[in-house]
Amino acid sequence: MPINVFETQDFEQRAPGTILQDFEALLGQMGDQGLPVTPAHLLALICLETINRSLTHPLELRLKRAVQKSYPYINGLYLLLRASGLTLIDTQSRKPRLQLDPVVLASWSSLNGAERYFALLKAWWGRSREEILGERQTWGGDALTKIMGFIERFPQDGLLRFETPQAADRLRYSPGLYNLALMEGFGLLEIRATPPAEGQGWRPEWIRMSDWGKALLGHYVQFVQQLLASETDAVAPILGFEGFFEPMARFEQWSQIIRPAITGWHKELEIPESPFQPGPHQFKVSLGAGCWRRILIGGEDSLDELAITILSAFDFDADHLYRFSYRDRFGRTIEIDHSYLAGDSDNALVDEMKIGDLPLSEGMRIDFLFDFGDQWEFGIVTERLNTEAAEEMPVLLEAHGKAPAQYDHW
Repeated sequence: MPINVFETQDFEQRAPGTILQDFEALLGQMGDQGLPVTPAHLLALICLETINRSLTHPLELRLKRAVQKSYPYINGLYLLLRASGLTLIDTQSRKPRLQLDPVVLASWSSLNGAERYFALLKAWWGRSREEILGERQTWGGDALTKIMGFIERFPQDGLLRFETPQAADRLRYSPGLYNLALMEGFGLLEIRATPPAEGQGWRPEWIRMSDWGKALLGHYVQFVQQLLASETDAVAPILGFEGFFEPMARFEQWSQIIRPAITGWHKELEIPESPFQPGPHQFKVSLGAGCWRRILIGGEDSLDELAITILSAFDFDADHLYRFSYRDRFGRTIEIDHSYLAGDSDNALVDEMKIGDLPLSEGMRIDFLFDFGDQWEFGIVTERLNTEAAEEMPVLLEAHGKAPAQYDHW
C-alpha cells in the first residue's frame, strides 16, 4: 500500500469525511451544562433531534419513537465521546448527565486536525465496545473485527449494493449501523441511503469504498496479515499472544508504522489517571427492595475486606465466590474477581485491589455478585468520599430492613 497517500493528506484543510465537523458540533451541543442521559447512560430522547439537525448528515426518520440507536450517526458519535475519555457521567445529580471533562477537553483543544482525527480513530478502533451503546457485548464485538469482516464482502469494483430490504437489514448486526455511519464519517466509505419510508429507519441502498478507505483499511489489513503470517516467536516480541487479540495493543503497534507518514501527528489526547483515594468511603448497599446497609470503610482496605464487611452486615457467610463490577469512565464494564479465580480469570483480583484504587465518585454504582450459583446481587452506591474518619473501620453505620435468609431454600 503506497505510503504517499497518507503523506499528501492535509487534515487541516480538509480531513477525510466529516467526523471532525460532526464531533465539534456535538461538543458544542454539550457546552458547559452537558446533556441529559437515561438511567442506562444513553442520550435522552429530548436532545436527539436537536443534535441530529446540527450534523452534516441530518436524517429524516419516520419512526413513532426514535431512540439513540435510530440515529446511526449520533450513536456513533456518542460512542466516540465515551471511548475517547472526553466525557464523564455526572452521577451526583438527581438525574444523570453526560458532562465534558475539562482536563481532557483542554488536551483536545491543543490538538491539530491530524491529531484529533487519529485520537478519535484510536478511541473507535482501540477502545470502543458494544456495551458502551447498551448492547450485549459479544466475542469479536470490537469495532475492528466487525469492520474487517465487513470489508471482505466488497466486490472488486468496491461497490456494495443491496437489492432487497432484507439484505440491507443485515447491516444492523454486521458491522452495525453505527459502525457504518462512523466509516462514512471518517471518510472510509460513501453511502447512499434509501428514501425515508414510514415506520422505517436509516437504510443504505449502496456503499462504495473511498480511495482513503482503501488506503487506510488496506494498510491495516496488510499489517494484521503480516502478523498472522509471522511465526509465533516473531509475533510475541511485538504484541505477545494476548496482545494480538487486544484492539488497543494492535492499534498502538499499527500507529507506530503509519504515524511518521501523517503530517502533523505528534501529540496524543491525554486522559488523566484516576488518583488513589485513601480516605474513608461511605457506601449504601442494597439487597432487594427495602433492605439496605450503610457502611464506612477506608480507601486503604482491599476489596476483599469490603466483600467481607458487606456479607457480615447482611448476616451472610463468606463461603462462596464473588465478583465486583462497575462501569469505567469510558462506559466499559470492569470486573474484579475473587482471589480463588486467579487461574481462570483475566480480571483483577479483590485481594490485589484497594478500595481507593477504584475511580469512585459520589453517586457511582458498583455491583456485587455473591455466590455464582444462587446469584445474590447487591447494589452498592457510593454516597460520600473522604468523610470524617471513624475511630475504627470498617463500621456498620445503619441497617434498614431484615436481610433474607442465605440458605432459606434448603
